[in-house]
Amino acid sequence: MIVSLRRPDVDAVETLLTLSHEQHEHEALSFDREPVAATFNALLAQPERGDVFLIDVEHSGDTETIGFLVLAYSFSVENGGSVGVIDQFFIKQSWRRQGVGSQVIPEVEKQATARDCVAVILEMNIGNKGARLFYEQFDYQPRRQHCILTKRL
Repeated sequence: MIVSLRRPDVDAVETLLTLSHEQHEHEALSFDREPVAATFNALLAQPERGDVFLIDVEHSGDTETIGFLVLAYSFSVENGGSVGVIDQFFIKQSWRRQGVGSQVIPEVEKQATARDCVAVILEMNIGNKGARLFYEQFDYQPRRQHCILTKRL
């Protein structure tokens, strides 16, 4: 099995939206196609703000797109410079726990390093022990006594 990251072109936006819809369903979140499409298109048009990657798996001579990851770029005084923020990371249910994520994370870290990021940050559901164990094996550390607050504008 060969896992690779691919930047979507305009023709792949529909695939990206289908995967995003599947992610929203999995996480029991509402999905409003128009703003999601506009956000993906804006990010694809402004690569300095972040990268969108489709996750492809080659197996048995076929290539299948099985997920996506969004790596947004920000700046952090606390971390000492530019940071990559894993904003979205989704792998289809049928492909989980097969080593795909373990190949994706190091590649994303290489992308962040190539963009001069000094850290990669992510958030996850605090009750998702499997995800926490997964990320900790790549040396991601939880921030004690921190919570993320959001206000939609």
